[in-house]
Amino acid sequence: MEDEAKAYKRLFPSGHIPTVLACIIEAGRILRKNTETDREDWITRRLYLRLVRLPTFRDGPLGIHLKPEIVNPKFDADTPSGEIDLLVSCGHGYEVYFPLEAKRLRVTYANGRLETGSDKYIKEGMMRFVTGQYAPFMEAGAMLGYVYDGNTVEARTDIDRFVQSHAVTLRLLTPEKLSRSQILKDMPVDETLHSLETRIFTIYHVFLAV
Repeated sequence: MEDEAKAYKRLFPSGHIPTVLACIIEAGRILRKNTETDREDWITRRLYLRLVRLPTFRDGPLGIHLKPEIVNPKFDADTPSGEIDLLVSCGHGYEVYFPLEAKRLRVTYANGRLETGSDKYIKEGMMRFVTGQYAPFMEAGAMLGYVYDGNTVEARTDIDRFVQSHAVTLRLLTPEKLSRSQILKDMPVDETLHSLETRIFTIYHVFLAV
């Protein structure tokens, strides 16, 4: 993997990341579920339809892509590395992108049971960045939490608790918890830092009340 990574030294320009996250927050303000148990894929499609109409993605050079396959780094592979919910390209080639994975949080079912979604957020979201499945050559990505009961404060607390309890598995760097990011000082964006084999990877966290 390390030898292959050397062929892709160009990174997604960090200067674009605040713009991408600001667009997500802007579009997310009017993003709503249609039922109490909408699938996250349906919410993501609605988010995508709002994002493609924003000038940032409508006019380029940034492009937003829905459910693209992640190219497998093995040249003879028969399957992709995975499928990411949203991917932002910047015109620097197919390996240079900013990936975003979304998960449902705090879903209430008809029987009154509340599912926080924290476990899937960690194991089926963040860990796929940590293992390199979703961004094998990049240094940053984002997690989107669709908060179904609208309580983003409690959702953040839930995720932070799980993140801290899985600090070793997530290969967290100090402070080993969700920390308010300075990338957008006036907007609610958190971040975690992860020590991977060949790089430090930043995951940004955005919680959207839907």
